[in-house]
Amino acid sequence: MKKFKKMLAFFMAFSLAAAMLAGCKSKPAQQGGDSTKGGGTENTVKDGGAQKTDEADSSQNATEVSIWHYFENEADALEKLVNDYNEMQDEIRITCTYVSREELMKQYTIGAVSGELPDIGMVDSPDMASYIALGVFEDITEDLNGWEDLQYFYDGPLSSCKDAEGRIYGLPNNSNCLALVCNMDLLNAAGYTKPPKTWDELKEIAAATTDPADSVYGFAMCAISNEEGTFQFIPWLYSAGATVSTLGSEIAVKSLSFLTELVNQGYMSKEVVNWSQGDAYNAFCAGKAAMLETGTWQVSTIDADVNGTFQYKYSLLPKDKEYSSVIGGENFGVCVGSKAKDACVEFLKYMQSAENNADWCEIAGKIPVRSDSATLKDMWTEDERYAVFTEGMNYAVARGPHEEWPTISEAVYSAVQSALIGEKTPADAMAGAAAIVDPIIAANPIAK
Repeated sequence: MKKFKKMLAFFMAFSLAAAMLAGCKSKPAQQGGDSTKGGGTENTVKDGGAQKTDEADSSQNATEVSIWHYFENEADALEKLVNDYNEMQDEIRITCTYVSREELMKQYTIGAVSGELPDIGMVDSPDMASYIALGVFEDITEDLNGWEDLQYFYDGPLSSCKDAEGRIYGLPNNSNCLALVCNMDLLNAAGYTKPPKTWDELKEIAAATTDPADSVYGFAMCAISNEEGTFQFIPWLYSAGATVSTLGSEIAVKSLSFLTELVNQGYMSKEVVNWSQGDAYNAFCAGKAAMLETGTWQVSTIDADVNGTFQYKYSLLPKDKEYSSVIGGENFGVCVGSKAKDACVEFLKYMQSAENNADWCEIAGKIPVRSDSATLKDMWTEDERYAVFTEGMNYAVARGPHEEWPTISEAVYSAVQSALIGEKTPADAMAGAAAIVDPIIAANPIAK
């Protein structure tokens, strides 16, 4: 079955690559402008200036390692880390090339057939399983045997680099997760001095802070029909004790029923089915929601966006059976066909050392993927906002990981949408999702 699935994956990649190659003649190493904003496939690679490391001092005998990435704001930080590595030794020479995210994903698909891949490639964590199945990333499990640092990686980020058998194909680079933020002025006015810790407390506070006359809702989240919607639903599913492997269970239905009741009782706006995470955040900052399911990346802007109009406080997402969150972030994997596999692994170990992961994530405003890194900077311990997200990483799960995650995710967010708009009962909605997802996971289980 696995052999057939692998052949099917490569056939799909070949078909897609043939269509793409007709309109994408240039190789990723060519110079050009950045079309990330426009979404085009031409002139997407920056190869020069600050986007590529200086090769003037490279030893002629050094092993050359190429990295493709889609970092924009963090590109300079990556360049600094690479330059430091190149200067500290003369056996390995790292070269970075920026490729827009859209183009990079296309190049992976093409490269799975053509063999034209970098030595190390960057990928969004929920997408990695798909590219592992496609044959883009190399199994480096044995190469990491004996590396004691693995014990310090959070389970969620590290699991996103694995296949169904638990084999490792790369290392996580950075992470983020979800938590709760509360408008403490609204909570205090309703008689509450602390954020809720349980679902029952959340519902009680949401009811007390909802003010229909002023269009203020007790709780806000994103339930849009795309990956963002799945991302924000996952913590509720897992907090109830369910997983994407048990969507048809009573506890899975309970998680969707809880959110559906918040909408039906008017404590959460019906518009959440149209809200992106940014839209829900804007409603909170405007004082139109007492509580918000929020992400790490919004910490850096919240002071400016709230502008002193109210006091806020972060906390873990309220729990049913257990605390839960979900990770985002990027991974780096060693690509199939690299003639420098050992050098690639050595650089990844250096890149994801405790100190380097701490330095990197501090600059980028992200959460480290290692628990020991989080203790090295005041940012994640002294700033109580980041401290909440850092604690949340202990409960954060990966999306999947599964090679058919896009199909699984669509089934999940479609079920959430159908229940919140009243098209289906939560039970029927989850049964419909399970009918799609269960056969997929039965054929290829999610790694434990």
